Amino acid sequence: MAEIPSPDMLEEKLLLDRLNRMEAGAPGYYAVHLHLSELKSSNRKPHFIRLASRNFDNLTNQHEATLFQMKNADQILLCRTVPVHEVENPVEKVRALFSEDQLTHIDETGLGEDRLSTWYDLSENEDFRAFVRVVGSLVLEAEETAKREAAEAVAQQKSVGQPLTAQHLTALSQVLPRVPIDDLIREQLCLHIGANGPEGVIFREHFISIGDLKKRVAPGVNLFSSIWLFQYLTEGLDRVILANMAGRNFEKMSEPISLNLNIGTVLSRDFQNFHRAVAGHEDNVIIEMQVIDIFSDVDAFTIARNMLQQNGYRVLVDGISPVSMQFFDPAILGADFIKVGWGTEFENEEEDDSKVADLRRIIRDAGKESIILSRVDSEQAIQWGLNLGITRFQGFLMDRLIDTVRSQGRRARIKKERAAAAR
Repeated sequence: MAEIPSPDMLEEKLLLDRLNRMEAGAPGYYAVHLHLSELKSSNRKPHFIRLASRNFDNLTNQHEATLFQMKNADQILLCRTVPVHEVENPVEKVRALFSEDQLTHIDETGLGEDRLSTWYDLSENEDFRAFVRVVGSLVLEAEETAKREAAEAVAQQKSVGQPLTAQHLTALSQVLPRVPIDDLIREQLCLHIGANGPEGVIFREHFISIGDLKKRVAPGVNLFSSIWLFQYLTEGLDRVILANMAGRNFEKMSEPISLNLNIGTVLSRDFQNFHRAVAGHEDNVIIEMQVIDIFSDVDAFTIARNMLQQNGYRVLVDGISPVSMQFFDPAILGADFIKVGWGTEFENEEEDDSKVADLRRIIRDAGKESIILSRVDSEQAIQWGLNLGITRFQGFLMDRLIDTVRSQGRRARIKKERAAAAR
C-alpha cells in the first residue's frame, strides 16, 4: 500500500513554510504556477505529470529554483534571480507535451489569458500576498485529501488483508509449485471484427485468476500492497503457468494462445523447458510483455524479442494507452502486436479531430492489423476502435459476443434440421 504523507510532509506545506520565512517584497523572487489539475483526466495521469516535471530538472540543478509538486497535480516553480527566458523554455515544453489539451491553447493574437500558467512577481507586495493566499488554499485542499486517502487506505487494508511482505513471498514461492491451478486458469478471446461482426479468433489469452489464487493460498494477504513484491510474485506465477501449459497438447490446439510473461521469464530456463514442449508449434503461441517491463530494460527486451521471433513465436507489447501513443511510436518496439487499453476517459475523444487524425496516422504506420484494443466492455469501445481503423478487439464483451454468435448458429442449425425432418 502506498504511504500517505502526513500533513507536515506535504509539498504545499513546505512551500508555505518557505514563503513564511521570506519577507514580502523580497528582491529577485518570482513563482510560476502550472495549473495541471485542470488538464483532462486522460492527460492527468501520474506518469504524464512526472514527465512534465522532468522538463525542469536542468533548471533546478543549475539555478536557485525549486519545483513543488502539489497533491492536485499542479506544479509550482519558485525562483530566485533566474533569467525569465530560462524558465519560459521548460514551461513551453510542458505546453507542447499537452498540446492537444484545451488548457494549453493560446489565441493566435497572443493577447488572451494563458490558462496553463500564472506568474507572480514576489518582489511586489500585492503579488506576494495573492500568491500566499493561493498556496494557503492549496494547503487546506491537500490536507483534506491526505486525510481522506489515509482513511480510505485503512479501510482498504482491513478489507483486503495485511500487506504483502518478503516472508509471505518466500512462503508463497514454496507453495505455488504444489498448488493445483487448472481450475484457476482463465481464457479471454481476441477477435477480428469486421463490418458484419466477428470474423475469427486471433488468439485466446491464458492467465491465472489472481483473485481466486489469493483465496486459495493467501486469503489474509493483500497481494497488491507492494508493486515490487507483487512483481516478484508474478515471476513465480510465470513459472507455474509455463509448467502447466507445457503439459498441453499443442498439436490439437485449433486456435493460437497467448501468455503474458515477464522479460526475465522469457530469458529463463523455465521458458526453454516450455519451448521444448511446444515442439514445432511456436507459430501458434504469442508471448505478451508489459511496456513498463520493456522500458525498465530495453536491451533485455530486444534480446527476448529477437529470440522469440527467430524461433517462430509472435511478440505482443501490452500496457500501451491511446494517450501514450501520442508521445512515442510503438512501431519502434518491433513487436508483431501492440495492445492498447481502452478506458472511459476516451469516450469523448472523437470530438477532437486533430487527436483522432494523429491516432489514425499512428495506427496506420504501425499497421492496423497489429493493433489490438483491449479491455473492451462496451459497444462504444468497439465503435471507437473501428472508427480509428482497429479491427482486433479483446475483452469480456468479446466472450459474450462470440457466445451470442455461436448460439445463433446453433439455433439456425437446429431449425434447419427440424425443417428437414418435417419434410
